[in-house]
Amino acid sequence: MNKIKASIDFLRHLDAALCPAARIIHDRMSENAATFPAPPVSMAALEILITACAESLAARASRGKADVIAFQVARQALERALRSLGMYVNSVAKGEAMIVEMSGFPYYSTSRTVDTSPPAAPQDLRLSHGVLSGTIKLRYKPAKEKSVNEIQIHLGDPNHEEDWQQRGFYQRGLAELGGFTPGTLVWVRVRTVGLKGVMGAWSDPAQIRVA
Repeated sequence: MNKIKASIDFLRHLDAALCPAARIIHDRMSENAATFPAPPVSMAALEILITACAESLAARASRGKADVIAFQVARQALERALRSLGMYVNSVAKGEAMIVEMSGFPYYSTSRTVDTSPPAAPQDLRLSHGVLSGTIKLRYKPAKEKSVNEIQIHLGDPNHEEDWQQRGFYQRGLAELGGFTPGTLVWVRVRTVGLKGVMGAWSDPAQIRVA
């Protein structure tokens, strides 16, 4: 019988991908609290762990020993919480795909080998001006509709790989970015997060001059 289980192993998630994945789980389990009435980690406690992990990841950029250690501790605490929650989701779902999906956890089928190959690059990346000045909207087509996608921007020559800047992770094929100075020329690219945190190929970059 084909059963679906929530993945409880987040060790292979990239550092930058872990907090966004945990945020999706937090939001989905909060939305479906009636289905998951007694989680071993409260959503308030999970919110604290996500915030601590995100803040310590940003602080780690200093490369100071204390900041590096602080992030490792915060990441491990968040991984433990997600593992506990994932086991709880599996106990509630009992293999039902719809219930597992309601939790926001990445999942896999017990009846076949899990495909951990890198996802294909999103297609048809289109940029447009947002309603507010200094904002841009993105539309793109990931290989799978229900996906998490990383977005990066570049304010100079997009061939300089080291200068691409991460702007976050977004679900499905829509996103909106803000905080740009009007008149700035912005390059954008996007890639999809696969199973077990495997990152897909980058889309072709697109550009827009911010209004």
